[in-house]
Amino acid sequence: MAATSVPLWVAVTIAVGSPLLAFLGLLLGQLVTRRTARELDTRWQREETMRLLRWAADHAARTDAQLARLGVAALEALSESPLVQAADQSLLKSVLRIVVDEKYHGSARNGGAA
Repeated sequence: MAATSVPLWVAVTIAVGSPLLAFLGLLLGQLVTRRTARELDTRWQREETMRLLRWAADHAARTDAQLARLGVAALEALSESPLVQAADQSLLKSVLRIVVDEKYHGSARNGGAA
């Protein structure tokens, strides 16, 4: 029986092409995985920021002075935290401004009106 010969370029293409395609598939999968992980981390940070913001604003609006101070301190600390994204910074500053305004200036206005 005669052996079938394969042209050299076919043998080289198969030898080099298969591992190259496997590597490119692996690289593409890794890039997609990293992007997804980054998006999940960003979403987690935003959820955590909003949870902390709600907690701090709730405490800052309380009538108990100690809890109110704790809430305001938490809002101030959160405003400097790396967890807060640029898009949420303005919301946080607005909440802090309103809470402080109501607590310290609103009580003076209400006290003067009574």
